[in-house]
Amino acid sequence: MKESTNVFFPNLDGLRFFAFFAVFINHAFVCLGYYNRDKHFEFIRENFLKNGDIGVSFFFVLSGFLITYLLLKEKETAGKISITNFYIRRVLRIVPLYYLVVVLGLYIIPFAINQVPLNFPLNISTSQLNSWYYLTFTGNFDYVYNGVSNVILGVLWSVSVEEQFYLFWPLVIVFVPRKYLLSCFVLIIMGSTAFRYFYSEGSAIILKFHSLSCITYLAMGAIIAHLSTKEKIISLMRKLPKYVIVIIYLVGFGCIPLRLYTWKFGVHYVLLASLVPVLLSAFFAFIIMEQNFAEHSFYKISRLKTISLLGKYTYGMYCYHMIVFFSVLFVLHIAGMNLSGMNKFAFVSISVTSFFATCMVSLLSYHYFEMIFLKLKSKFS
Repeated sequence: MKESTNVFFPNLDGLRFFAFFAVFINHAFVCLGYYNRDKHFEFIRENFLKNGDIGVSFFFVLSGFLITYLLLKEKETAGKISITNFYIRRVLRIVPLYYLVVVLGLYIIPFAINQVPLNFPLNISTSQLNSWYYLTFTGNFDYVYNGVSNVILGVLWSVSVEEQFYLFWPLVIVFVPRKYLLSCFVLIIMGSTAFRYFYSEGSAIILKFHSLSCITYLAMGAIIAHLSTKEKIISLMRKLPKYVIVIIYLVGFGCIPLRLYTWKFGVHYVLLASLVPVLLSAFFAFIIMEQNFAEHSFYKISRLKTISLLGKYTYGMYCYHMIVFFSVLFVLHIAGMNLSGMNKFAFVSISVTSFFATCMVSLLSYHYFEMIFLKLKSKFS
């Protein structure tokens, strides 16, 4: 999500798209009710497709980087940070679409519940969730305390985490002296890691959805934002050899599936699970730095023009995609299709249709709904 400023990193929109696409693939295989007993498919599903949730983690690192970088640049160029203007810009960017989805998920789509069969793949019931959490940008705590009960509203948990971050982060940048900022970010990551180790008791829900767990990713983004203002660091990234970049990518992506097997380490599981976000966020931070500054990259994402263009709409794509999944399935149900035990062809057809529909809905939403508010941001830049 970009601020109204001259700061622009051309490769980040493409990275946004791939982060969303990873989440989309993950939700398609987890939520649409498709099962395949083939052992090769199961291996791919368990080790790769289920790792699509890391797209959200990447979004966190990216948000931490962009917001911190922009705040530091504002402080550098203007001599101070307008916290009021920052909050207004965030409200104009995030709130309208967020509450549109909340209204749809809480009050409009539930009317269709009586028309949904018992074997419907997606849970859209609102009976087990606390609507107050979603109205106050604390939806991730509904997951922590009540579990995952509504997939349409459920995806908003990460938006809640980011809004909580936006609430206090400018205060950190304003009141912590510049020379202590890096130490402050490191301490936040250490505190977040300690929280996961001492408080989570190995709970996957707390490890993944609690705000104090997620802050590791956002703070790691802040660290590279701070480092990106240092010419020595940027110079090192510019000169980084291509073979080093390739090795880091191969090792990083190769290790990602291993995070799903930390439970095999028994008594050491909680420690390893607590450290995984630090290592994962560090790898994502490297990707952002490499794409932004490295002169010997083996590939720059901005060369993928269509992908980079779609990256502009990823906030809408993320918020809408579960609604689109539901809509496609609901139409097929009304048309008489049996949604239980769908075959491979049906699954692929539904997924592809949902993806293109998500892109179209997000594009229309951006230009004819969100832009009404985004045009106002320039008044507060």
